[in-house]
Amino acid sequence: MVSHTDDHPLPASAAQRFGGLRSAASRQLANPLSRGGLALLVNTGLTAVLGFAYWVIAARLFSTYAVGVAGALVAATTLFSGLGQLNLSGMLMRFLPRAEGKSRRLVLLTYAYAASVSTLLAALSLAGIRYFASPRSPLRLDELQAAFFVLAVAATAVFTIQDSVLIAVRKAVWVPVENGSFGAAKIATLFLLAPLGTAFALFGAWMIPLTMTIPVISAALFYRFLPKASGPRRATLLGRRTRSRIIRFTAGDATGGLFTQAWTYLPPVIIASTLGASVNALYYISFLFSSTIDQIAANFSSPLTVEGAHAPEEIAKLIRSTLRHIYAIILPTVIVLLITCPWLVRAFGDKYAGAVPSMRLLLIACLPKAISIVYYAYCRVQRTTHRSAIVQAYVCVTTLLAILLLAHRFKLVGVCLAIVAVQTTAAGASGLALRRELRIAKYGDNRQGRHRRRRGMPA
Repeated sequence: MVSHTDDHPLPASAAQRFGGLRSAASRQLANPLSRGGLALLVNTGLTAVLGFAYWVIAARLFSTYAVGVAGALVAATTLFSGLGQLNLSGMLMRFLPRAEGKSRRLVLLTYAYAASVSTLLAALSLAGIRYFASPRSPLRLDELQAAFFVLAVAATAVFTIQDSVLIAVRKAVWVPVENGSFGAAKIATLFLLAPLGTAFALFGAWMIPLTMTIPVISAALFYRFLPKASGPRRATLLGRRTRSRIIRFTAGDATGGLFTQAWTYLPPVIIASTLGASVNALYYISFLFSSTIDQIAANFSSPLTVEGAHAPEEIAKLIRSTLRHIYAIILPTVIVLLITCPWLVRAFGDKYAGAVPSMRLLLIACLPKAISIVYYAYCRVQRTTHRSAIVQAYVCVTTLLAILLLAHRFKLVGVCLAIVAVQTTAAGASGLALRRELRIAKYGDNRQGRHRRRRGMPA
């Protein structure tokens, strides 16, 4: 006779495994670093899917001309808003966690600065287009369209800043909610404006929902998430010392960000001019895959900055945890993509089969690049952004020089090999700096004691 306990061994085992998985998931969600990184990872995937769906539907509802002009307007809006922010997102993630009663003022000042500079850049560009461009240029806007475009640029700058504020106040789980709602709303607006059929209607289908999202998120930020100021109004002003720290931090972070944007977005231009548009198409397809992997590392590095600002004494532990999370995702992902890239590339057509070697090399470059991305976040925590700017300048200059010097002789494979070499050396320098931090956290920094003993002073 079989006992009752032997009748169902598998369900009990399955229940134990399910309980273990649920416990592990609970631990990950309870950790602010893991929770923030996973939320941003979900946001990246959701934004990519909804953005792709938007343009697929637009291509069916609007003419090719309208899609081309609207795409250029969206790209210009993103460019001007990005330049106008000067990497203030990193500043917010570093200083907002400890700002307390000054949080609201810091956010408002950031809103005002990013919107003002972005608006100025947009207005200057429209003036330049009106003066230099052909009268038949689709980018020559009338007065009403120009005003809407300038407002859209300012709104995009504030919209992007809001994501950083949510991350800084440990509410990153709201970022995919915000961007998911925006993505769904712009697709719905697309159908509403489709009867107009114009390029500016397509552009408006993107920007109107974005603008309407801003007051909703701002209300949540200022009435729920940001701490209220206590004491007199003067106590909530940013002091001279705080302003000085923020300016020094932003100067280094913005400079490094400009270098990163240069080496990220200039290679396609150089490759197209030296090797031709068809070769650049192979590079760009490879770049699309590798940049997605890079975004995973950035998703976990942003919460590292926030948590490091909250608990700087825990920075060594946070660095280890961040690296574990990043490589637990990107290492198997890169391996799978390295194996499957011949089939993935053929999905674009047989003429893209030549992109396989470059795609593999750029994917390999993602592995050392993740270490540098974590180092940039560490420099933000330590307020030594000038050091990360030096590394970013090295990557920018050596990458662009390598492309200019090697493109003609070694073609696209030589260029991608140079990118792997540059990223590996930059990761080596970044890794040494991070290792030193981990060692100091474990054994303590005895440099001050040695200095005092050399001068005959007690340690």
